[in-house]
Amino acid sequence: MFATGVKAQLTARHFLPHESGPESSPHSHPYEIEWICSSESTNSSGYAVDIAMMERVLSDILGDINNVLLNNLPYFEKRQPSLENLATYLHDMLGSSARKEGAEFTTMQIKIWESPTAWASYHT
Repeated sequence: MFATGVKAQLTARHFLPHESGPESSPHSHPYEIEWICSSESTNSSGYAVDIAMMERVLSDILGDINNVLLNNLPYFEKRQPSLENLATYLHDMLGSSARKEGAEFTTMQIKIWESPTAWASYHT
């Protein structure tokens, strides 16, 4: 199995309405986003997934939500904008966009680092 990954920075703004204290008011977090795609084999060019495409798609998707209040996005209308739900949202958006670009992969993972030692992820 081959794995190809890229990472980028995101400033996510949100509030957690089901919490008390500082998390219940709008605030921001600097996150590091990792996107990893796995494939059983490489293509005729010798790579599993095109890194340049992954970087472009990741930049586009993150650019759309950077410094945006996540709570205002339709996806989070009935969901807590937690790390886990943000990972699921990015998984759906990135996977859909990459497949539209012709990418083929077996599994995909989104990992969001909240600090140098803490993260949450979603994968299929």
